[in-house]
Amino acid sequence: MAYLTTNNANAVRRWWGGGAVLVALLALAGCASGPTHPSLADAQLPEMIPVRDFVTSRQATGGYQVSPDGQRIAWFGVDGVVPAIWVRSIDGSDAKAFRIRARTIRFSADSRWLAISDDPTGDENTRIHVGLVNGPDTGLRELMPAQKSVVHLVDGVEGSSDFIVTSNQRDKKVFDLYRVNPAGGAPVLLATNPGNVNWWGVDPTGQLRARAQIKGDQVLLERPGAEPGSWQVVAQRSRWDTLNIFGLHDEGRKAWALSNRGRDKLALVRLDLATGAEELFYASPDVDLDNVTLSRRTREPLVAYSMPGYPARQVFDAALAARLAALAGDQPVDVRVISADQSDRVLTVSVATVRGARTYLLRDGREPQFLGESRLSVIAHALVPSEPITYTARDGLPIHGYLTLPVGVQQPRALPLVLLVHGGPWARDRWGEGTMRQFLANRGYAVLQVNYRGSSGYGRAHMEKARGEFAGRMHDDLVDGVRWAVERGVADPGRVAIYGASYGGYSALVGATFTPEVFACAVGIVGVTDIARLLEAAPPYWELGLPWWHRYVGDPAVPADRARMDAKSPLYRAADAQKPILIMHGVNDVRVKLEQSEWMVAALRKAGKEVDYVTFQGDGHGNQRWPNNLTMYRKTEDFLARCLGGRTSGFDYYQLGAWAF
Repeated sequence: MAYLTTNNANAVRRWWGGGAVLVALLALAGCASGPTHPSLADAQLPEMIPVRDFVTSRQATGGYQVSPDGQRIAWFGVDGVVPAIWVRSIDGSDAKAFRIRARTIRFSADSRWLAISDDPTGDENTRIHVGLVNGPDTGLRELMPAQKSVVHLVDGVEGSSDFIVTSNQRDKKVFDLYRVNPAGGAPVLLATNPGNVNWWGVDPTGQLRARAQIKGDQVLLERPGAEPGSWQVVAQRSRWDTLNIFGLHDEGRKAWALSNRGRDKLALVRLDLATGAEELFYASPDVDLDNVTLSRRTREPLVAYSMPGYPARQVFDAALAARLAALAGDQPVDVRVISADQSDRVLTVSVATVRGARTYLLRDGREPQFLGESRLSVIAHALVPSEPITYTARDGLPIHGYLTLPVGVQQPRALPLVLLVHGGPWARDRWGEGTMRQFLANRGYAVLQVNYRGSSGYGRAHMEKARGEFAGRMHDDLVDGVRWAVERGVADPGRVAIYGASYGGYSALVGATFTPEVFACAVGIVGVTDIARLLEAAPPYWELGLPWWHRYVGDPAVPADRARMDAKSPLYRAADAQKPILIMHGVNDVRVKLEQSEWMVAALRKAGKEVDYVTFQGDGHGNQRWPNNLTMYRKTEDFLARCLGGRTSGFDYYQLGAWAF
């Protein structure tokens, strides 16, 4: 089958000019196929959504931000067919577009400038560009230009256009603190990193009030001393505790934090930056808190969010609680305040389900105003529900996750199943938008997502149980999930695929090489294949985080640790693979470098194993460019159709023009 990848774009350019276009279209269009798995033979599956609708949309928008003065709004969208950030007056028709593929956006505190972060080549050298909010000018200038460096936006400075940023341009291992004016001029260095600071505490006025310094197994919370450049220790904690500090207030004497110091679950606490003492404000008995929305006006908490199964929220303002409840209705839904003006009277709110997200503008005395919807929401009519599940691992540990079933199957029994493994591993699967989950269900598959031990969100103990358990009990949790689905009658034990990216890609290759009897095939994307060499080739700015990896998987400089790491690495088990494998990787990946997949593909081919290999130009650890996602989804559906017996849409005509993007 002819297939458009980054490697044959030149051929497509030649097709444009003549009758070969029609010939190619006819040849490729024949690749669509219906399901072949017995459980799907008589199913009335919903319409097959084209791959292009899962990876790009001219109608979809999101990330709506209201300016601090409440007069303007900015959002993610497209300008023609080009990714763009739009901005307009809140009730006006004066919208203009900054053409850029953005990661984040933020207004300056005086609402005059928009800061836009991007990673143009996927190599994680994040840049920040700024543009004027008012007027017709759509030009952007780079805030802190420096080759091969990373810049992160911290906050705006109250009463000015300035931004606080961190940058590793001086020392690639650590981040210094700067204040920058978007109109131009040299950045002002606020603090030089001595080599071990992993957090800077800046208040709304731009004053540096605190920092966290790592020393061995301890983290020191410090405040500026009496002498310029000096620091005094306020408190210390174990570096294995989590203390995420935000929302400095009371002239820098207080802050908010999500903390698990002295407890299992992350809770919202008020932190005294003079003593380090914590005052518990709110906690969920079941899971970690995810995040918190603070009032722009008072700096007090408005909403705390968590996800025990379906999303949960605790609203601390009665009037706001009523307004959010009205948007939620009586169905499971994730309602989140995305932004607010400085009076808290103008809000943007996202209302998300597994079928996509819709964003609304809330203003006092007015009905909610619909602003836009996500890519999945545009095709919501063909999408399916997802339900939280719980089962018990073989050692008795409760494991949580999500099960998604295709619709139109009379009896959802013995279905082909995809075990969709999240990355991290210190992350988690969530109820809500999930593009790959919906894509797979639309093709006829049951989809199982497992928050194995080591996943975040379920407390310290759940995470700690992953120490030393790569390719061990972490993988057992996944296999136990498959067995649960088989015993429940949902899954056909002979037609189970394992699919994942990053750590999930590692898991997929572990499944293919350590437990090949469980899985009919495996798809690994930007996956780790050699753990020791992953850490040896880590980006410089991982330096302060490497001890965390050493704690969980080992230090490659220690011979005994390295031997254990090699024993848990799929690269050295390539000869044990038995089933087809699909490996995909972004060539600019700096976390899990391309060589990790190159080694694995070479080892599999040397052992005579079946492996398909795809690379993505212009992307890194996860695709930003829709043409690469188009390729990834198309390769996935064709591969799984052969392996599991679901359906595939075949050639998507967007493939012909993808080279231009």
